[in-house]
Amino acid sequence: MRIAVVAPVYLTNEEHIKYLDLTTGSLFSADHDIVFIPVENYIDPSLLPVSYGFISQPESIHIVKPDGQQSVSKAWNWGVDKAKELKCDYVLIVNTDIVVKSNAIDRLVSFAESHPEAVIWTMAEWAEISSIEEAPEDENFSEHPHFSCFMVKTDFFDNVGRFDENFVPAYLEDGDMHARLALANKKAYIYGGARFFHFGSRTIKSDQNEWEKNTHSFPKNQQYFISKWGCPPVNEVDRMREVYFKHPYNEEDKDLAYWKKNE
Repeated sequence: MRIAVVAPVYLTNEEHIKYLDLTTGSLFSADHDIVFIPVENYIDPSLLPVSYGFISQPESIHIVKPDGQQSVSKAWNWGVDKAKELKCDYVLIVNTDIVVKSNAIDRLVSFAESHPEAVIWTMAEWAEISSIEEAPEDENFSEHPHFSCFMVKTDFFDNVGRFDENFVPAYLEDGDMHARLALANKKAYIYGGARFFHFGSRTIKSDQNEWEKNTHSFPKNQQYFISKWGCPPVNEVDRMREVYFKHPYNEEDKDLAYWKKNE
């Protein structure tokens, strides 16, 4: 099968490049062809051209450059669109500050094939990068997806629509999608048999300007989430169905795919 790997790319300094290289260098499949789709949200001109490095070269690389307001959710949307255009079988969407265990992609695909009742399948985080290759694996799974490294099929948007691009530039777009899936009784699994390491928020933590912007954008995203679903994010799917609005913005004529266009 052909597995698209979509990565939103935001580079303003050499530190960002270091983490990107760790991510791309860990992408490997023994069983499938990898199609790499970097979605270049922003790259500082001093860092151009970007050289994407791999230990195992992908089948092909297709660079996507979104226009207009940049966000993680838009990058995910455009990446899935490109994977569908390229007729890939699955789309693995990754942060650019993770390291994937060498067998994790193949194990996640196998898990997805054996659990078609779900529409998202995610890897499980391991706490230490130094021992990622020795990270234990198990067959446990639950409805607590990890959106730093998640996989969908190219028809994913047929379920509850596209990722909401009002979450700018990042954070809570994952919780919003999980809310919609829970309300639609769709399943999203995390799988203990596919492991990855996550440095965590390195895009903003490695850029003082972005860190300062986040102090304003994150509360704004929180307020938007509350206006859309009636309360702050919750983690349990049963609880989501109890406390969230049944329709976006509590507007009964709106289906779960609906989100307001950016103002």
